Amino acid sequence: MPRDANIDFLSIIKEVFDSVFKDYGFKLIEEATWDGRGEDLITATKGDMDLIFYVTTLPMFHYCSVGIKLTGATAEKATPYVKYRSLGLSAIAKRLDTNYNRVSEGVQTKEEVKDLFEAEKKDLLTYCKDILLGDVSAWSRIADQMAEDWDKKQKTGMDK
Repeated sequence: MPRDANIDFLSIIKEVFDSVFKDYGFKLIEEATWDGRGEDLITATKGDMDLIFYVTTLPMFHYCSVGIKLTGATAEKATPYVKYRSLGLSAIAKRLDTNYNRVSEGVQTKEEVKDLFEAEKKDLLTYCKDILLGDVSAWSRIADQMAEDWDKKQKTGMDK
């Protein structure tokens, strides 16, 4: 079955995440931007923090996910590693909960897109509430772990 065409992702994000935007002070940017690599990005911003909603549309599926990007002083406080100042929600959840195993799947219908974003909202509020409030101490630990893992992989690759 082919995917639904012409899904209004912005409206779905507004509907699903409105309470998050209000409760945590984010302002939704009312248009998607093309990242040049195959994804539309919809952004909600608050100071030095952005919630980024990724939407990839392929012939048979839509792939949707949520990430957090830190900028400015908040990013510098969180980590010296520039490449870890933007993280996907699943990467954060996996580092904070070793039992986390939700896998992003392709969806085809408007209802499936909404359900997927509802699950992302639940994960966002479960694993990132402190981050949304400006406490980036968990982010610091996650970025340090990711940098350590990267270094180990590089060393292992060099030893071959």
